[in-house]
Amino acid sequence: MEKKPYSFAPGGEACVIATPQPPRHWYNYLWNEDRYCAAISQMGHGRSYYLNETAQMCAVNRDEARYVYVRDEDSGAVWNIGLGPVNTPVEGYACTHAIGYSRIESRYDGISCSWRLFVPERGYHEIWTLCLENQSERERNLSIFSAVSFFLEGFSYPRYYEMYRCAQTVFDKELNGVFCRTAHPFAPHARYNGYLASTEPVFAYDGDLYPFCGANSTITQPDASAAALFQRPQVVMSGKDCTNSQASLFILGGVLQHKIQLQPGESRHFHVLFGVAESIEEARSAVRACTAPNHVEAEFAKAQRRYAEKYASLQVHTPDARINHLMNSWVKKQVDFCVVGKKGVRDNLQIAAALLDYRQETAREEILECLRHQFRDGHALLTWYPYDDTRYSDQPFWMIWAVCRLIKETGDFSILQESISWQDGDEATVLEHLQVAVSRLILDKGRNGLVRIYFADWNDALNITTDADAESVMLSHQFCLALEAFAQVMERVDTEYARFLSREYEILKDAINEKAWDGKWYLRALSREENIGGKDSWGSKIYLNAQVWAVLSGVAKGERLQAVLEAVDGMEQDFGFPLNLPPYSAFSPHVGRMSGMLPGLFENGGVYCHATAFKILMDCKTGRATKALQTLLKIAPDSPQNPSMRSGAEPYVFTNCYATNPDYYGKSYQSWTTGTSAWCLMGLYEGILGVQADFDGLRLAPCFPAAWAEAQVTRRFRGADYQITIRNPAHKEAATPRIWVDGCSIAGNLLPDFRDGRQHRVEAIL
Repeated sequence: MEKKPYSFAPGGEACVIATPQPPRHWYNYLWNEDRYCAAISQMGHGRSYYLNETAQMCAVNRDEARYVYVRDEDSGAVWNIGLGPVNTPVEGYACTHAIGYSRIESRYDGISCSWRLFVPERGYHEIWTLCLENQSERERNLSIFSAVSFFLEGFSYPRYYEMYRCAQTVFDKELNGVFCRTAHPFAPHARYNGYLASTEPVFAYDGDLYPFCGANSTITQPDASAAALFQRPQVVMSGKDCTNSQASLFILGGVLQHKIQLQPGESRHFHVLFGVAESIEEARSAVRACTAPNHVEAEFAKAQRRYAEKYASLQVHTPDARINHLMNSWVKKQVDFCVVGKKGVRDNLQIAAALLDYRQETAREEILECLRHQFRDGHALLTWYPYDDTRYSDQPFWMIWAVCRLIKETGDFSILQESISWQDGDEATVLEHLQVAVSRLILDKGRNGLVRIYFADWNDALNITTDADAESVMLSHQFCLALEAFAQVMERVDTEYARFLSREYEILKDAINEKAWDGKWYLRALSREENIGGKDSWGSKIYLNAQVWAVLSGVAKGERLQAVLEAVDGMEQDFGFPLNLPPYSAFSPHVGRMSGMLPGLFENGGVYCHATAFKILMDCKTGRATKALQTLLKIAPDSPQNPSMRSGAEPYVFTNCYATNPDYYGKSYQSWTTGTSAWCLMGLYEGILGVQADFDGLRLAPCFPAAWAEAQVTRRFRGADYQITIRNPAHKEAATPRIWVDGCSIAGNLLPDFRDGRQHRVEAIL
């Protein structure tokens, strides 16, 4: 069996990558609650950015420029610790991407180097620790160059107000680094100043990347602005020293040169800070703190504890080590990061729903934040950064669904009376926000009684431009689910309104079954020109989401339910379930953007992992435990059918899709910021393990695969920790559990709502 070029540390909290050249860059994301974030690739480069409390971005560096060069002053040899961008071969390379840090290390000609990066618990910067050791038998004279670009963009402004016209770099002795000061008249906050500084005396510097990189190392951007390329910077490669340049236009950057002499066996380390600040005084203060003995290591330890504390309340141990590695740390970090990386109502409500399983307060804040971007007529923004008010039809559903889940998690119905602002002014209670969302979806019904699709629903790429009144079957299924869930909430608040919701559920369910059933599965959309996703449709004959949500919503019953399950099973591919089959072979304005993609890519017949993750919960709802587990394992990173070295996706986080196109078969496009992570987390913990929040307590309803004999899960719920062991001695499939809590047998599967801050042992025998 071929050895993989990476491995997980015991416990899975770190992935050690043994090659600097995976199929594509493999990133780690590091951030703090002050919303400073750094993406770190296996070679150390990546974008750094800051988001203020209203999601106004400051992108600190351009073109992901974050590099460290080492030069032997005697031989003239130049290399990077992480191989690139100079690409001088190095020995002993390893990149450790851990939950709370990244570290890159290598050796070249007897010099051992390491570069550790982390983001402290508080602050607006990242800290690099550079360590060099002379393992040769002669004295070594080295120059170390830390280099970044400054961009400091990320907000809207009138034409010709680009940031480089309003910025300048200076070297500040007290800072011991390069400070990029800006004075943009339209900057939405004050933290649009960048800096690169060091705790070690700086020998020379450059604030202008033109003399550092050289004329032949730049590319021309519009308006004569230039962005430096760092493959062969002239100063480094020619044996020269930095020029002590400063810049007030074009290619702003920061380069710090340190000269170090090392005797045989001697080592040296120092720290570099890269970040943003409201003022040069703030930046100086951050650097000054890092010069204190042991300060950086103390901050490093605090940051690691913070990550551990965030994710400790939800833990699992199954017979599958890969699931344990992913689900105990990485998937929770990925879901957590999506709140930082995404600013959309639909996206963030799905992320918040998963956060309810382990970061309840953060989830609550995010759900209420999304409600603030709802308009008084019931619809909502697609994204609030960047601002996009394109009329998508599904935002009201996600708001109803997420708040119902929040109330189940907390048991607190008083949140319905909390006052929340509208996007277009004034405010109303949460209950009124949800009632307006219900009214919006009812008003949006079309001629067949299903909800109209407008520009698109969940599938951004299904744009039915030929019929403004086209109706979405998927969204209509989802609205049924929302009506049922909201009715359960309102039964405890307003029984008359609960009855109204139940009646609307029946009306919509009947309309779907009358108008959208195609004989063996459900259509995807109804349109005057031609229905989409039916056996007689042009192009794709079946869509995954229309079937999965028919089951999740309870619309499909009896023989239709069995037919739908068979139809979904018939869509299975090597590494998941395509969004639609067959792929469209040519563009159709009736279908829109997805039909213009190559067949088998993205939404056009690709395995869209987010949608496949919906299916995991569909399988659990219907007792298909083994299929649920198989589906999870298929779309999990580094699956046997699609290893990371082929897909290109990082082996520790979920991706958004896999291509089925023969020329790109199995390739992945985007990881980290995908709702796949949230739905896979819910699929395992709430579906397969069956640990589900309910109004009166925590419900244990596992859909346990027959292959598993035992699993353990820890879940914090309303202040108490439930340590749950599920045993399956007869290897039954989705069997009903007998449950003991703290040694005492209970009737049913609703665990007591202790709220006592203590640990409680739960044992379930299937």
